[in-house]
Amino acid sequence: MADGEQFTATVACPECRATTGLTLVARDHFGYVLCPSGRAFGAKQISAGMVRKLFLLHHGPDGPLSLDPLRVGQLGVIAPMLLDEGRGLAENVEDIDDMATDQIAWSFVHAMSAQAPFDEAMAWSRHLLIRALVHEGWLFETVFSPRNAPALDAHMISVALGLALHEVAWRNRIQDFTRVLLPDVLDLLGRGEELASVGERERLQALRPAGARHQGGRLRLTDVARLETCTPEEWNRWCDGAFHVASFHIRQQHESLAYDVFQTRGAPFRLVDLGLDHADSGRIDPFWYSTENPNDSS
Repeated sequence: MADGEQFTATVACPECRATTGLTLVARDHFGYVLCPSGRAFGAKQISAGMVRKLFLLHHGPDGPLSLDPLRVGQLGVIAPMLLDEGRGLAENVEDIDDMATDQIAWSFVHAMSAQAPFDEAMAWSRHLLIRALVHEGWLFETVFSPRNAPALDAHMISVALGLALHEVAWRNRIQDFTRVLLPDVLDLLGRGEELASVGERERLQALRPAGARHQGGRLRLTDVARLETCTPEEWNRWCDGAFHVASFHIRQQHESLAYDVFQTRGAPFRLVDLGLDHADSGRIDPFWYSTENPNDSS
């Protein structure tokens, strides 16, 4: 086929041969088609991610879309809206302990060659969320549930994941975030056992990254307020979302993994292994969370 040449393919039920009245369905990691008679069948053109993208576009604020069928396979990245709110950062407390002082020094050194560690963690967290969103069924249904606020839930899932990424980097004094191990991140988000998850998540909720004063690297004031006033149900939902994001990427890196994400201890599931070649990667925006000029963030 010549460069730029396009073709169409008709999807038909293999039994009744129906080509109209078909319904696209996404369940977990699978996309399939239902014919008018209720038969389910797969088609190589149909993936769960594509079905969910079409759902969002069809039910978007501009109403049902009129989509050129030649472009269905070329749908771009679907990213949740950013919150329209102040981006002012919380200040470090006046009477900080030795641990916070050490973290400020670590953050300052890190920012000399890259950006503040927490800002980098937040850049990665949104990138990982966007990349997983339409492919991870539970995550998609939670973020876009009519009971929730999609922009807020996506934002706070990113905050929960960003806190976990930052804490793993800090505990191991990692300067290169691409060397953060995703199984360690899952530990902080709770392994799924109820008592262990509660303890880890309470500690995660209480974390307040201590970035150097003029280098950013701290939570927004709005997020501090949400962390201090959210209900246990809300915090667990956001941590569950972050857990699903990290789990999705571990499974992507090890496709033979039988959904037991804790078989991976010791395996090199690092951020660097993710690359930027996924169809829904987009571009990592290093400043989506912090101010555009870190020197203006104090």
